[in-house]
Amino acid sequence: MVSSQHGDITVPTEATGCERPMWVVLSNFGGFVTAGTGGMGMPGSEQGLTDEFLGWLDGVCTEVGCVFVPVELLLEPYDGRSVLEQMYAEPLLAALTAEQGWDDDEDDEEDLPPVWFDRYFQYM
Repeated sequence: MVSSQHGDITVPTEATGCERPMWVVLSNFGGFVTAGTGGMGMPGSEQGLTDEFLGWLDGVCTEVGCVFVPVELLLEPYDGRSVLEQMYAEPLLAALTAEQGWDDDEDDEEDLPPVWFDRYFQYM
């Protein structure tokens, strides 16, 4: 697997002041940066981020030549080509499920379309 992210920083809940862990992620593609709290790249993950923090992060990104992209934009559907296309997705997910010991209950499984967060900040 190839990671779409160059790296991430996680700040523990105790240090964030927003009752959730905070994370900042740098994409391998185009110098994109995003940030959130709680589940990485999940709806509502911008909860608790202050305008002051987002302004500071945007300024830092500008200084170093990166582009800050809010999570809410990255949750828009992605319709471009992806390694995780249907022909690859099932064997890959089955292997990950076996490797990680995840519950493979197909009754609860939803077919979630890929989003831009997946393309620029997840494993492909």
